[in-house]
Amino acid sequence: MRRLIAVLGIVVAPVLCAAQTPAKFPPDSLVNTRVISHATPVILVIGTMRNFTSYLGVRCQYCHVGVEGQPLDKFDFVSDDKRAKVVARQMMLMLQEINRRLDSLPEGMGAKLQVTCNTCHRGTSRPFPLSTLISDAAASAGADSALRAYRALRERYYGRDAYDFGEGSLNIAAFRLGGLKKFDEALAILKLNEELYPNSSGMYVFRGNINLMKADTTAAEAAFREAIRRDPNNQEAKGRVQAIGKQP
Repeated sequence: MRRLIAVLGIVVAPVLCAAQTPAKFPPDSLVNTRVISHATPVILVIGTMRNFTSYLGVRCQYCHVGVEGQPLDKFDFVSDDKRAKVVARQMMLMLQEINRRLDSLPEGMGAKLQVTCNTCHRGTSRPFPLSTLISDAAASAGADSALRAYRALRERYYGRDAYDFGEGSLNIAAFRLGGLKKFDEALAILKLNEELYPNSSGMYVFRGNINLMKADTTAAEAAFREAIRRDPNNQEAKGRVQAIGKQP
């Protein structure tokens, strides 16, 4: 039974493998299934697909040929024309293998673990860390675009598991941008983080490190000293100030 559940519950895109005769939904039987067994009851497959759409925050047409608002008996669930459906089958097989390996762990380590599409997706179709999304947006389209994206994501997903809106996400995004020499974008991201976390000491360490990447030791030292003012026990900031002081 666990193996069947693993097969049905491990997908990175919703794959409605239930096919149908013309003008009939639910269908009488499964057609063109590659991972889910043909013997699986249709109603169980449909329920599983509803879970998938919730896990990814998408609708049926994400993987299947059809139009939003169109009756389901008008969808072509048999077609493999959409790349997302083809990819989803591979992801199902991959996660099936992960669950198989969890079963092989020493007793007590993997007995209660179950990997599903929700393990990574948590309500999003593209399960990237927030720091990656924001740094990529800033690098490709500029700081303003990245800040708009962040605010939109925060408005939609705050309070859910989809993204980590803690201080660290924007700090990491800014640091990545610094590594790409996108210093203005990095500092703009940190400015937003300071608005959200006005008492942070760690954020000023990131600001200092980015200014060091920029070769602006004056601004870097000021940032590290501000970090120390906010948290006198911030050892990383103290070490950076000492290192700057020893430079010729």
